[in-house]
Amino acid sequence: MSRLKDLFRNPAKRPQLVIWLGTAAIAIALVAAGSVLGTSTNWFCTEPCHVVHYDNTLTFNEGSHVMQSCIACHEPVNGSPLTFILMKIEVAPDLIPTILGTFHLPMNENHSVAFAMPEEQCTQCHTMENRTLSPSAGIIMDHAAHAAGGITCVSCHNRVAHPEDDVTYVLEGDKKHEDWMGMDACFRCHSLEAGALAPGACAACHPTDFDLVPPSHDATGWYAEFGESGGHAAAYTEEAARVTSAETWAEGLHEIEENETLDMGYEQTVNTCYTCHAKQFCTDCHGVEMPHPAAFATDHGNAGRADPASCAKCHARNEAEAEGTVFCNACHHPQGTPERPWIEQHFDAVKTGGATGCFECHDPKYCAVCHVSGPEAAARFIQQEAGQ
Repeated sequence: MSRLKDLFRNPAKRPQLVIWLGTAAIAIALVAAGSVLGTSTNWFCTEPCHVVHYDNTLTFNEGSHVMQSCIACHEPVNGSPLTFILMKIEVAPDLIPTILGTFHLPMNENHSVAFAMPEEQCTQCHTMENRTLSPSAGIIMDHAAHAAGGITCVSCHNRVAHPEDDVTYVLEGDKKHEDWMGMDACFRCHSLEAGALAPGACAACHPTDFDLVPPSHDATGWYAEFGESGGHAAAYTEEAARVTSAETWAEGLHEIEENETLDMGYEQTVNTCYTCHAKQFCTDCHGVEMPHPAAFATDHGNAGRADPASCAKCHARNEAEAEGTVFCNACHHPQGTPERPWIEQHFDAVKTGGATGCFECHDPKYCAVCHVSGPEAAARFIQQEAGQ
């Protein structure tokens, strides 16, 4: 330090000192600029970090932004050199798991990049004024209304720079992400239920000439009166199970960054059935609680006798069987056919399989009363038993 002071005090040495200090400052600036510029190229993002970002690179190469720099979207807009340097320092610790191969996959599992990315990343190039908006056929899209509601671009266009449809991931443990451009993703905000953040009525997003019926609903077995109708029930059961699993997955995700713009949840947790039908739709149509509650299997007899028409919608095999409670034979006496009354057919069923199955529902006395005193006496016996 004293030598440095002596150089400053010595007029003859002062120019030399200034030159050396200036040279050092320029060298430091060049190294810093080179580091920032070098680590901000697509080459650096995809080659030195090749192992981590290999799958991301595959999707990036399939996207419409392939000619743009990675930092155009993943670094602050118009950031200063100091901002870039600080961000490089912030992510420097990621170098350790990259080298050791201990990095976590899938990357961006909870979509935090999309939740946290401000709209300025997109509007620096795209604005409502400089491009023609072209929603898909059959879609009504009011971008201005969404922007006014705080919905950022990537809240919907989350995979625009990294489309995954035609890409096969190769990293072990990696998996594809949700694409929020489908109808299910819209229902993270839209809903048919009261008090929804956004309306879910068909007319809010589709023109009047749009075919609202999905192809699956026209398939054989989806629904047919007195025919095979299990298609829609099986589809709902599968969808409900999928949503339950997705909700468990979502609960286990890491916390989203604090600077998220709007937590709209995840597309996987949206029940597709409820994007067209209100949750009460099934119950209103069937006339009984749907899906049936757990205890329904043991106490449905009373409900069937109180409103047999509601049960007959699904369980009657023809129009004649829908009358009264005859439809019960479809489940309780599957050995028979709907063309003849069960009482005429049960003799053959008992001869073939025995009477043990009968006693699952009937008291053995019932059989005796009916066979000795006739069906009317058996009906009175059932009423007496129910009264007890």
